[in-house]
Amino acid sequence: MSFNPIYTEKVLNPCYKNWKEMFFSHSVCLHKAHLIMLLKTGIIPHETARKLKYAVDSVAQRKNFPPDIPQGSEDLYFVFEKQMEEVIGQDTAGFLHTARSRNDMDTTVFRMFVRKRLMDFISCCINLLSVIQEKMYKHGDMPIVLYTHGQPANPSTLGHYLSAFALDLCEDMNEIFSALHVVDRSSMGACAITTTGFNIDRQMVSNLLGFESPVSNSYQAIVTSHWLTYPADAVRKVLNDVTRLSADLSHKASCEVGMLWFPDELVQISSIMPQKRNPVIIEHIRIQSGMAMGIMNMINELFHNTAYQDINEVADAPVKEFENGMELAESAVALMVQTIKSMDISRQRVSEIALNSGTTTTELADELVRVYGISFRQAHSITAGFVRAGYNKDSLRNVFLEKTGRTLTLSDSEIDEILSIERFISVRKVSGGPSEEGMKGVLREIGKYISIFTSDLDKKEKDLLSAQQNLKTEYDII
Repeated sequence: MSFNPIYTEKVLNPCYKNWKEMFFSHSVCLHKAHLIMLLKTGIIPHETARKLKYAVDSVAQRKNFPPDIPQGSEDLYFVFEKQMEEVIGQDTAGFLHTARSRNDMDTTVFRMFVRKRLMDFISCCINLLSVIQEKMYKHGDMPIVLYTHGQPANPSTLGHYLSAFALDLCEDMNEIFSALHVVDRSSMGACAITTTGFNIDRQMVSNLLGFESPVSNSYQAIVTSHWLTYPADAVRKVLNDVTRLSADLSHKASCEVGMLWFPDELVQISSIMPQKRNPVIIEHIRIQSGMAMGIMNMINELFHNTAYQDINEVADAPVKEFENGMELAESAVALMVQTIKSMDISRQRVSEIALNSGTTTTELADELVRVYGISFRQAHSITAGFVRAGYNKDSLRNVFLEKTGRTLTLSDSEIDEILSIERFISVRKVSGGPSEEGMKGVLREIGKYISIFTSDLDKKEKDLLSAQQNLKTEYDII
């Protein structure tokens, strides 16, 4: 059979190359697992299994595939089978395809690939969380000003600021682990869509390939897009938060704000303006995240209004795009890791912004309520008058007298102490606040998440290693 040259160039050859570059090792594992199952269930005799093993090993070890797809071949599987036929003959080689289809083979291999890439990304995210945790323990008490609606709002600490993002990232990682559970199921045994009349053992193949379980419904095993769309959406959620943090870091590093400082190794200068120090690493985080998010969005949109059938949207081309997106996503996370490790806070600039913009006046209003028993709304009005008067303490006393009919007994030094950044932070002892007491629970929560994520990833990695060893053992004794 000869395919149209354009179809071969634009569809078949890219698919063939994808399989050689991305999926070959997984497909060999699948061949071995399926062969073991065929032998153990008695579907093929031992002598046939030994010949098939010899052929699989010969072709896989030689890996002598032409650079472009041979004329008349649809994909790498048929090239592989053709080379097996050259080793042991067409009739014997054909036994390996008993009770399976390219449908269940392809989706199982794709799941194996996506599973590995998700696990790699989880490792990257755990590293980011660990770096944030380390930064919090070492420099978490450094003051910073937090903004709302682009305006200075409240003094806080670097630990309080970064831990908010860390907890968002933890919630995102829960989504990734959920997606991993969806991916981590074997399609093998579904065959085309309805299984087979042969007495196969789907659980055995699933175990040998390190999956949690087979997909229970054979039609779902073939037609579902969830093994690709769920991971894409989960990764997109991580990157959405990464871009928001990077945009905020860029704002805080701007010369107008100037609270964040980066070492020379992370900035670029202008070719014409010698004064420029551009923290471009933040921009590249946004760029790479945005490009990856575009790919992940595309993958989800790809399945909009497509038939709930075996279709080529659940094939190698979207998985290739997923891999492109994952490379960008991992790069963006790595850049964020380095950004958080390297960035520093300008304490002087934090003080200037905090005090000049009145970010601590909320605490003055709170103190008026505590000391004088007035309502917060009244205290808010008095403090607002103080701000409008340019923080003039005599004006504060006059407004207080006018509003309450009482004398403000606080001295100038007591007012200054109330308005200090240190006071603002230290009194906010409520759980989740920026004080040392308030942050204890947050630190514990992040530490617990890191421990759980690390343990779950380690368990999956060990399970896969165990499955790989079991596959090798069972295959070697054929």
